[in-house]
Amino acid sequence: MPDDKVLLSYEALHKIVYNKAAYKEWEEKLSAVAGVYLITDTKTGKHYVGSASGEQGGIWGRWSEYARTKHGGNKRLVELMTADAEYCNYFQYSILEVFPIKRDKHEVLEYETLYKKKMWSIQFGLNDN
Repeated sequence: MPDDKVLLSYEALHKIVYNKAAYKEWEEKLSAVAGVYLITDTKTGKHYVGSASGEQGGIWGRWSEYARTKHGGNKRLVELMTADAEYCNYFQYSILEVFPIKRDKHEVLEYETLYKKKMWSIQFGLNDN
């Protein structure tokens, strides 16, 4: 499971997170890295750029929150889920860049900001900051 080839539907993400025994390698590898990730709304093509640091349990910890809540607490994703409880089925998860788990949280956030600018995800996507 090379990080740069991760491309998951919400259904697949949920299955991986809630079947840890069968997907132990996923938990091990995604817990070991921080990074910047992308959630694509496959219905509209809009993007949400987020990041995960060691404080959050790496990408695994952050994505486990998406599997549990369907929106991860992100304002615009919450709005989509409030309007349609099954909207998460349009979400696709991918990894844009990985860092060592001990990478400074502020450095990871700088890369997140850079990707938001590159993808115009504030002006035309699902990020609100």
